[in-house]
Amino acid sequence: MRVREPMVPAPQRGVTLVELLVAVAIALGLVLAATATFLGSRQLFNADNEAHAVEDSLRFAGFVVKGIVRQAGYADYAPDYIDADGMAASGSNANLLASSDDPLDLNIVGASNTRVGATGNGYGRHNSRGVNDSDSLLVRFFGRSRAAGDGTEPDGTMVDCMGFAQPGPAAGRATSADRAWSFFYVAEAADGEPELYCKYRSDKKGSFRAEPLARGIEVFKVVYGYDSNGDGIPERWLDAMQIEAQATSAAKTNDEWRKVVALRIGMVARSARDNSGPRQAGELLYPLGPAFFDVSFKPKPDGRLRRVATFTVMLRNVAKAPRP
Repeated sequence: MRVREPMVPAPQRGVTLVELLVAVAIALGLVLAATATFLGSRQLFNADNEAHAVEDSLRFAGFVVKGIVRQAGYADYAPDYIDADGMAASGSNANLLASSDDPLDLNIVGASNTRVGATGNGYGRHNSRGVNDSDSLLVRFFGRSRAAGDGTEPDGTMVDCMGFAQPGPAAGRATSADRAWSFFYVAEAADGEPELYCKYRSDKKGSFRAEPLARGIEVFKVVYGYDSNGDGIPERWLDAMQIEAQATSAAKTNDEWRKVVALRIGMVARSARDNSGPRQAGELLYPLGPAFFDVSFKPKPDGRLRRVATFTVMLRNVAKAPRP
């Protein structure tokens, strides 16, 4: 009988130092590649979020500004009082304010390169060092009240720049004090970030309050379609200073503003962080479009993503007294 010999395990051999170093190097390369992929994906994700935020700011700001500008000069032409001769009359904007010399009574008025106070009814002075040379814009219009009730409840069709519904004028003859206010301008928040602000009348006593509308709006420029011959078509685009320079005297300034039939508005928005890539120091942006090459903005090379939005709005409502 043959006895089987016990199996002896084969001797094991450990890895050499070279093999260990190669394995560690390969593992480290894989870890670094995975980390780079993760960081790259995260950077792309953040950049995409920043791009969406910038576009959303511009889209929202443009929506509000366009909506308010279209309301400029609105008045309800339904008869709102009976004249002394028994004829029904309306406190229309054209008849009420066409001869006023107060710039605050204008449907549209603004200032170039200006800073605006957060309280009071001022819209700034020309060349008062606006944020990135930004302009201001004041829009005024009547509200509209519900047909039923005491006439003080707004029907929601006319709103100010904060979205608050505005009621129509009080019973009787309408006055300028019955009109709503909406100011637009750029100011810096407490952390230094630029924002587009809305200033509005916060109560019936005449108090004004300013609130930020859109964060990251660092440029707000306005030019006005000037209709010198009264045919309703603008012949030239002028800024606020140029509009007032057309007047032969200070008393005629408001007459020049009443020749405005359209507005072209440009804005520049920037991302909150500098993760969108390097920027070149010589970059120029044109808030009002390339056709307005004399209005440019040179941003800092801070790597922030920037976008420009430009739009034109024709004024819907009468700006001066109608011809007889």
